[in-house]
Amino acid sequence: MVFILSNKNDFTTNLVQDWLYHYGKDATRINSYITGLSFRTNNIFIKSETGEQINLNDIKSFWYRKGRVIKPVNMNHQTIKSEFEITEGYISYLLGEKKGIGNYQQAMNLNKLIVLQTARKNGLNIPDTYVLDNKEDLSNLISENKNREFITKMKTESSMFQFEDTSSIIYTNVLNEKFIKSLPERFAPSLIQEKIEKLMEIRTFFLHGKTWSMAIFSQNDYQTKDDYRRYNNKKPNRNTLFKIPKNLEDKLCLVMNDLSLDTGSIDWILTKDYQYYFLEVNPTGQFSNMSMTCNYPLEKIIAEKL
Repeated sequence: MVFILSNKNDFTTNLVQDWLYHYGKDATRINSYITGLSFRTNNIFIKSETGEQINLNDIKSFWYRKGRVIKPVNMNHQTIKSEFEITEGYISYLLGEKKGIGNYQQAMNLNKLIVLQTARKNGLNIPDTYVLDNKEDLSNLISENKNREFITKMKTESSMFQFEDTSSIIYTNVLNEKFIKSLPERFAPSLIQEKIEKLMEIRTFFLHGKTWSMAIFSQNDYQTKDDYRRYNNKKPNRNTLFKIPKNLEDKLCLVMNDLSLDTGSIDWILTKDYQYYFLEVNPTGQFSNMSMTCNYPLEKIIAEKL
């Protein structure tokens, strides 16, 4: 049996399930988190969304797509919280021992700042990066670099907030003096990066040492030039298949290995002088748009590996 942990609104999971059905593979999907866990003398059972009791030993393959292994519980007592975390860690460990795709523990605990340092350590270019928590240093950074622009973005790998029937995104934003003047003297530690002038953006899907990429020509549209996720539905960006250089792919493999990730969606910027800048990796990022646009059979490949 193939066990999938995902979210209700994840269209990519639907497409992979279609291929699993095509291949005759028995698959069970749970959305958001496992709600029914039973610990018996010799076995652990998971309750499916249809009420079926699934023996953990019967799961041969696991795909961590999205969600949590166990529903988080608000607990004030540290000891009780630790007990919960140990249970969650144990179940994710057992699932991680199965053949499959996705590292739950790494995906949940991935730190963008560590990812950037790991990328730099392995020879990839990254934008000049700062973490600041006060108006004075931020103002000085801007004033001392008049010939450069800076952006701010989320420190988490995912900036999407999922609700019951919709989702929303916090975008990358360019800093300006008016915005900085509106800030309090102290604020939460925030990620600040040099804005890299781009020829294009590139989205790469990584899976088990192989990559598939798509070029996104977002730079000529005011709405998308700072963040292509600000989609212009009236005049969409041109997207086309792309192949990153072999030496870049090799360095990316080293980064993913250091991060203990076997899959993820990676964002790059290609500059006008043809320098590649690594921006981030999202272990559960979207890739179906790339699959459809570039005619990559990614959902089929995932189903074959499960």
